[in-house]
Amino acid sequence: DKSGEAATLNNLGLIYHSLGHKQKSLRYYYEALTLRHQVGDKSGEAATLNNLGLAYHSLGDKQKALGYYEEALPLSRQVGDKSGEAAILNNLGGVYSSLGEKNKALKYYEDALILRRFVGDKPGEATTLYNMGSVYHSLSDKQKALGYYEEALPLQRQVGDKSGEATTLNNI
Repeated sequence: DKSGEAATLNNLGLIYHSLGHKQKSLRYYYEALTLRHQVGDKSGEAATLNNLGLAYHSLGDKQKALGYYEEALPLSRQVGDKSGEAAILNNLGGVYSSLGEKNKALKYYEDALILRRFVGDKPGEATTLYNMGSVYHSLSDKQKALGYYEEALPLQRQVGDKSGEATTLNNI
């Protein structure tokens, strides 16, 4: 069961990533990616490529992260995975924001927000709204930042995201 093995390897990568073992997570993601490619699981490939992007972004290798996100995006679109596409767009926004390309980041966040609303992803919507607020804050557009934070806050409360709620309240 190559598909099941790939899913398990990807999940092991997620666990090691969440434990802070980024290099170890990469090994599992690469193994999962190979198997997913072999069995033609485009949706799984997109998810694993997205996870590789997350890992490299957290390791500070923004260019490598961009490469993986840009490889994942068309696969996600090809299989019609709107939730996955939204997550990848949001992650691309995060990398561009950290690279100082704030307008490019906002464009990706706007696209992610549309999809997250379309699929009813309230936690994702809150995250993207918060991210947009953060970009506007960094651009010294305090009014726009406040508007996005105030839009994110009730969603964070609705989904029980106490940490996000606290951060948003602090920024407000």
